[in-house]
Amino acid sequence: MASSVAAALSVLIEPTAHAFNFTTDNDDLTARWDNTFEYSTGIRVKSPSSQLTEDANLDDGDRNFKSGGLISNRVNLLSEFDLNYKSFGVRLSGAAWYDTVYNHSNGNNSPSTANAASVPFNEFPQDTRDAQGRDVELLDAFVHGEGSIGDVGLTGRVGQHSLLYGESLFFGNNGIAGAQSPVDIAKLLSVPNTQFKELILPVPQLSGQMQLLPNLAVGGYYQVHWERDRLPGVGSYFSDVDILDTGGERILAGPNTIIPGGPGLYLQRTGDIKPKNSGQGGIQIRFRPQGQGVEYGLYAAQFDSKDPLVYVHSGAGFNPTTGQVGTYQLVFPESIKTVGGSFSTTVWDVNVAGEASLRYNMPLQPEGGAVAVPNGMAADNNNNPLYPVGKTMHANLSWVSLLNGSPLWQGGTLLGEIAWNRRLSVSRNASALDPNSTRDAAAIRVVFQPAYFQVLSGLDINVPIGIGYGLFGKSSVINPGFSVYHGGDMSIGINGEYQKVWKFGLNYTHFYGPAAGVIGPPNSSVQAYTYGQTFKDRDFVSLSVQRTF
Repeated sequence: MASSVAAALSVLIEPTAHAFNFTTDNDDLTARWDNTFEYSTGIRVKSPSSQLTEDANLDDGDRNFKSGGLISNRVNLLSEFDLNYKSFGVRLSGAAWYDTVYNHSNGNNSPSTANAASVPFNEFPQDTRDAQGRDVELLDAFVHGEGSIGDVGLTGRVGQHSLLYGESLFFGNNGIAGAQSPVDIAKLLSVPNTQFKELILPVPQLSGQMQLLPNLAVGGYYQVHWERDRLPGVGSYFSDVDILDTGGERILAGPNTIIPGGPGLYLQRTGDIKPKNSGQGGIQIRFRPQGQGVEYGLYAAQFDSKDPLVYVHSGAGFNPTTGQVGTYQLVFPESIKTVGGSFSTTVWDVNVAGEASLRYNMPLQPEGGAVAVPNGMAADNNNNPLYPVGKTMHANLSWVSLLNGSPLWQGGTLLGEIAWNRRLSVSRNASALDPNSTRDAAAIRVVFQPAYFQVLSGLDINVPIGIGYGLFGKSSVINPGFSVYHGGDMSIGINGEYQKVWKFGLNYTHFYGPAAGVIGPPNSSVQAYTYGQTFKDRDFVSLSVQRTF
């Protein structure tokens, strides 16, 4: 494994040319091929907490990594190809990665609390190993074009691509954009200040826009395949639940009380209840009234949830000799509808943008994220859900400010966003609602990034300082992942760019707020969400170096 990393690093440090630009005899035909190699690593700086490893179903991602040990040691390749002829083109992109950490055994020393049954207690489940440690994926694969019919301009894309409506900066899942694309949650947790537009994953779809007037455009899209969010693989460093999603195999249910000394009791994971591949799409209208420096947007969409809830079937597959006392399955709710509006303007030298939206048939958080399904009762993700469903309201307000030169910096940016959501009503299964949740919740994220140019010849540097915080409330609408109750994360780093092709980054991330597992209290019959800081003991330092050619 070390030799493969060394080989990749040797590519990074070799002087190479810039992007491949293919030339032809036809000036209307252009082609470009870009490749970016990156090496990244991370180190844990705190020891696992006894409080956060108390629950056997929440501890694997914590126990698997020791203080001072590597949490990642990864080589990435991003390859992008563009071919254009006049006003039409093709775009292809893909990524590949290899992480030595996830291709070896880990530091888990608790065989009785390891959830995976398919591998030894100190190894990562195969699905986690593949997703985190070694994989190749196709990203963009679409054709695009533009033209006109009379005075109406037309643009369109067909194939696998990403799309972003609304004005969300960081809290896209709370906004209109939450209807459109699955999100790389694993990347978000490892780089907390990443903007939402850098987290969305492409899906197969058709999209287009008509420019009806210079200040009026209408767009729409229709997706032909549903995809889920990319959660951290079970047992990976940023996994705080041992049953969701990639690598999830069992819920541990304690010692065998049926056959003393027998295998521990557990619930086996069975097939997920997934949405169909049709029925997701939306429209937007963007307009800028003449004489006003404001652009407005109106939106409507239907979508399916990309995050799972859990159905528990007690007694299913009962076999005390193996320890199985039931099954569980992940369920992804269908047919959520949203309507909303947005604005974007400039106030002094600051771009200010906001949006508000309503969601109908929105799944709400059940107690501890799970619902017990009575024997013989049918439960699905649309017509007969057992999780709570209701109507919700969402709003985001963001700002982007360019820093003027000062004695302390030469330039830079100040970014921020406040997000709020409210549970307006519960139309079904109100008794299943998580008892710790509140009607309203709000969170904020701010990133201050002063910049310094030509520190050395060809070298620019910036110093990102970011903070996220749960302002108030415990969201029953988006959880986990919206905010920590009276907690959050802080990070500081240094990024550099040399001759526009070399980039590097060094960053420290600290998680703060009251420590608690995702659900609790442990070993209690009531397993509600805690809204606490599940990463209290997982501060880390990360380093990355990349080269584009």
